[in-house]
Amino acid sequence: MKQLVVLLTLGTILSGCGNPVQEAKQPVSLPKQEQVSIEKTAAYVPNPQLPDDRKLTKVDASIADDKGELTLKQFVRPDVTRTIGPIRMKVEEVKVFHARPSYGMIDFFHGFTHDESFDLVKTRVTITNTGNEPVTFNPVAHFKLDTKIEKTIEDDIYLESLAATYAPDETRSGNFGFILEQPLSYVDWLTSDVLSTKRDVLGKGSSLSLRL
Repeated sequence: MKQLVVLLTLGTILSGCGNPVQEAKQPVSLPKQEQVSIEKTAAYVPNPQLPDDRKLTKVDASIADDKGELTLKQFVRPDVTRTIGPIRMKVEEVKVFHARPSYGMIDFFHGFTHDESFDLVKTRVTITNTGNEPVTFNPVAHFKLDTKIEKTIEDDIYLESLAATYAPDETRSGNFGFILEQPLSYVDWLTSDVLSTKRDVLGKGSSLSLRL
């Protein structure tokens, strides 16, 4: 009889220990559902540093949110497309803003300037790899603001990963922008070459010049 009681008690303990193991296994499949590449979806991805300026199209108009305030100073929508090897790049718009970051964003911009407010130029492009192999491309190897001041992708404040490897048929739309030290009347810039995975040049960099 004692042996029967011991066996029943042991069975109860083991069955009680089994439930947590099953519960621990349940969440395992959840991370797979959350692994969505936002960059490749059609949804707009807000910039973490600057307000959404998509509806800001009238000069002297302003927009503000918890990231700060932008006032539009200059705006052009050029009809410019460049084909560089298998890469097709369309320039959607160029905007010049006066930016006043919120207190919470000041530390980020102090990596570029010590001013509490400043002017910046933002260019929006759409880039498509029309080829059948991955290629590496940087839309802004050099960005000239005048005869003396030149910026590179390292000075970009938007940080939207446009300098990247593009898969076949991949399209990315995004912005790059730079803080200005003086008024702007034109921009000249040069893209990088388009490189294959073997570092072969599939297209030489293209130059663009736009007046504001």
